[in-house]
Amino acid sequence: MLLLSVNVQAAEDGAAATPPETPPPYADDAAPPASENSSDSTAAGTSSSSDADTQGILGKPGFSFSFGGFVRQETAISTSGDDNPYNQQGWLYNGRETKRFYVLTDANGGPVPINDTTTRAGPQQDGSVNLAILRTRLEADIKFTSNLSLQAKMSGIFDPALYNEYDPHEFNSMAVGKLYGKPNYFRFEAEGKNHPNPLEWSGREYLITFPALFIDYNRGPLDVRIGNQQIAWGQAIFFRVLDVPDGLDLRRHSVLDFASEEFSDKRVPALAVRASYQFADNWLADAYVQKFQPTVYGNPNTAYNVIPSAFTVHDRYGDFDNKISYGLRLKGDIGDVGVQAIAVRRYNPDGVFRWTKSGVNRDLPGLVGSGQVLQDTAFEVDPTGIWSAEEWFTYAGMARLNGVTGLNAAINEFPAAALLGAVPVATPDGPQSGFAAASATLDTFFALAGGAAVGENNAGLRGHIAREYRAENNFGGGLSYVINSTPGSLLDQLIVNFEALYTPNRVFTNPSLSRDFLTESELTTALVMEKYQRFSTEIPATYMVAQWLHKTASDLFGRSLKGQGGTATTAAPGVKGGYDAVVFALQQPFAQLVWRADLSVLYDTQGGILVQPAVRWKPSGSWTVDMFYNYINGHLSSPNENSLSTFDFADELSLRVGYQF
Repeated sequence: MLLLSVNVQAAEDGAAATPPETPPPYADDAAPPASENSSDSTAAGTSSSSDADTQGILGKPGFSFSFGGFVRQETAISTSGDDNPYNQQGWLYNGRETKRFYVLTDANGGPVPINDTTTRAGPQQDGSVNLAILRTRLEADIKFTSNLSLQAKMSGIFDPALYNEYDPHEFNSMAVGKLYGKPNYFRFEAEGKNHPNPLEWSGREYLITFPALFIDYNRGPLDVRIGNQQIAWGQAIFFRVLDVPDGLDLRRHSVLDFASEEFSDKRVPALAVRASYQFADNWLADAYVQKFQPTVYGNPNTAYNVIPSAFTVHDRYGDFDNKISYGLRLKGDIGDVGVQAIAVRRYNPDGVFRWTKSGVNRDLPGLVGSGQVLQDTAFEVDPTGIWSAEEWFTYAGMARLNGVTGLNAAINEFPAAALLGAVPVATPDGPQSGFAAASATLDTFFALAGGAAVGENNAGLRGHIAREYRAENNFGGGLSYVINSTPGSLLDQLIVNFEALYTPNRVFTNPSLSRDFLTESELTTALVMEKYQRFSTEIPATYMVAQWLHKTASDLFGRSLKGQGGTATTAAPGVKGGYDAVVFALQQPFAQLVWRADLSVLYDTQGGILVQPAVRWKPSGSWTVDMFYNYINGHLSSPNENSLSTFDFADELSLRVGYQF
């Protein structure tokens, strides 16, 4: 199972990267001015809302109303021809003959070693369309007085499901859970909560949400916002270091959107009160209190889901929806150096995962009454589960889990497993020493789940896991400096930013999926250098940025480094030395700003790379066409030791055509 916490920039409608200047209150997440570098709130990339001064009608001086929006078609076409391997549609073992070794008992109670093969039932077709949705955004700004206004954004998405969809009935699946039948593209399923995200309405093919709906009161240096809102902090452009208030919505296009855009369309909005005060000496104090809202992952059997669909996830957000997060930021200048500091108390929106009881009373074939015992373990008999030990270890590695300790945790923490004859394997010299014994134990139970006791072979075991949330403290700071050098040189006006975040006793998912979560303090740092450089008088300046990220305990997506490196033949040994990634990006507008070229490159030093060339065409003030290509290679070294191999399947060409009104 993959535990995904996005740190790479990948939003759909945020502002393109711009040099950080000393901002007014909320400048980090306010709409940018109309230019070739702004795309927030409009498909075309410029502001189009029209102000209507109604003073003469309503007789209220200062009253004004503005309204605008866009409609956009977004399509992503796979160039690899591969389906997502974390879903039933692209599962690596569908139709693939796999060897097994297991032991059954004869009529006299003696052991009978068996070598056989199994072939997992499932779809065997490649997809071509990863994404095909229609999006719209409506925005309104109502100014009641010079101090009081209402800001509202409503987003709508329709997905006509033009894909080769998984059909569970075709393979006799009876998997329990609302999300494990026909794919549901937008529903956020949290047990005990019918409406997990306030101001959001969703179904299988549609999503309606309010990213912003708040009252804004501004009087001199004081600014207060009350309502549903997104909060963006920090200066790092491609990595989230100080940007900790909000989780991310990873439905739709996950982390594979236009990389030169900000996170404004990915941050999960929350009901909050936010206040800032601008001091006369150019210092800003910014504080918030918000209702806790979690990161939303892609649903099983949708194009970009990354939690293997052989797991059933029980999201326990209903037990945490009354929690609050809060934080304070100070930002200002000391001489020529910009400084900022944050302190945040939050529930980590990415969550942590562990084994949980399945609650499914379904017998092992030929073993009447075994379902009453099995329901108190972490497993359910179903053909959409795992069928062999090789498959178990392959997907454990892909999900950054440890297949040996994962087996032991599923046995030790559920006493009912012993009633089925399950015994934890010994690992005297570490998990690798228990690999062979774990493989034999796993193959035995997968064979029984498939019906080996009655001469059948048509099912496997699904694992059930719970998602929970843990509180943490975040302390961070940042420095920025503008270098002055020879005019026109590469160093002149180069902006250097450094950010660091320290999280003591951060809670991570244990690679064994044990309820005994990992606890480890983590330091995250980022160095960012950016500038505009004019190479020719014939075209506008080129924007360039280079960045380096280092994390001491987790990877780019927040997964513990202790779960890295597993394969079909080895349990995860973990990775030492921390995690490092570097980014280079540039953006080149051309004359009259009709065309713009972008290039973004992310290199994971453990052996993965993402390259995204892009071009934007703006033939008029109302139309914008974006085309970009994602090339992802996560096999430059061991694939399960780098982050980008998670999306290795997603080489694709994306096209966005938008009309602004």
